[in-house]
Amino acid sequence: MSGITSFKRTALASFATLAVMLAATMIAAPASNAGTLRRGSSVGASGSGGTDTFLSGYYDFGPGGTGDNLIRLENPTSLNGNMCAMIYIFDTREEMGECCGCPLTPNQLLHDSLKHVIGASWTLAPGAPTAGVIQIVSTTPNVGKLCSPSDFYIPTPTLNGWITHAQTVASIPGLTEVPLTPNGDADPKEGTFLINLCGAILGNGSGAGVCTCPKSDE
Repeated sequence: MSGITSFKRTALASFATLAVMLAATMIAAPASNAGTLRRGSSVGASGSGGTDTFLSGYYDFGPGGTGDNLIRLENPTSLNGNMCAMIYIFDTREEMGECCGCPLTPNQLLHDSLKHVIGASWTLAPGAPTAGVIQIVSTTPNVGKLCSPSDFYIPTPTLNGWITHAQTVASIPGLTEVPLTPNGDADPKEGTFLINLCGAILGNGSGAGVCTCPKSDE
């Protein structure tokens, strides 16, 4: 019995030593990897946010267009470096009135009022819409390492996006924030349509039809 007791004591002592070593490792780990948490770090920061390249959602400024929506876009990974959000904005008649390409560096967040994003450049009568659809393609930079929504690009995962709506239910006002819906990849027909129609809108060089990229806090 004394031999068994001695064995148990030895095993418990070894387990306690191992537990202390593991705890010390876990506590020390954040300090040794702190550099990977900084924006733009490429060491150990190549995680991805998903596999989708085509995001979509609706916007609605409410009765009379007196409200607003807030859009947020994020580049969650350093894997592909700088990314582009190719933004295409439609009214409720399914007609595109603006487009723009917005760069995002690794781990960057862009956010803005959707009314400000649409601005005063809407190309169709009777002016800027109060509701419609926004479509965003996640890509790598194309023309001169910039973001041109009217030129050929390579859809590349994976930007994230959210939109906040002001809504009134049973006379009670409130806010709802929902992710922009990930739709896998745009089908070839839709992808070509977005690029060509955007090119037609911007083709006259007047500056109309260009949306404003959401802001960064930098």
